[in-house]
Amino acid sequence: MKNKLIFRLKCMAVLLSVLITIVNISYISGWHDEVLQKVKLRDTISEECDRKTAGNIVRDIKKFPVAQREAEKCYFDDGYGASRTYGGERKHQGIDIMSADNVTGKLPIQSVSDGVIENIGWLKLGGYRIGVRSKSGIYYYYAHLDSYADGIIKKKHVKAGDILGYMGNTGYGPEGTKGKFDVHLHFGIYIDKKCKESINPYYSLKYIENHEY
Repeated sequence: MKNKLIFRLKCMAVLLSVLITIVNISYISGWHDEVLQKVKLRDTISEECDRKTAGNIVRDIKKFPVAQREAEKCYFDDGYGASRTYGGERKHQGIDIMSADNVTGKLPIQSVSDGVIENIGWLKLGGYRIGVRSKSGIYYYYAHLDSYADGIIKKKHVKAGDILGYMGNTGYGPEGTKGKFDVHLHFGIYIDKKCKESINPYYSLKYIENHEY
């Protein structure tokens, strides 16, 4: 009887060891795949800037700009660099995340990164906008907001996932102008202090859309 009990305990220990090994392998495999995808994203971004800056962007962005619970209600494609004519011929320096139902003030916009609110207020092109500067020096730009969330002010420290405001269609005119285009968020990434040098956010958005944490 005692030998049978010992045998059963040994079998259970072996089984438990096998299960732990399987779980560890699955975890390591998943972690390895995620690392490879991040390296691939960094390499893609580094076609537009240096590898250090590209790595900072990959590490900075932890959230999709539209709060996760509402993200399925919007869509986007790669419109970076497309021609724009309002205010003169220019290139589109960001990605437009469109509202599927085209309703203002409905979709919550969240900070993609930790950082400090460097700019807030009206711009003729961007309407009500917010600019967040991360610790790494990258500037994340959110434009055409319908309104700001409570407590959102200049110099406020924010965390990735903090609500900044709500998607709208403001801009292309004097303060308060609305409805010149469909409801969307213009999301931009600038890598210099003066916000003159932008890179394409599309690849970062496609990644974080499926890997938000």
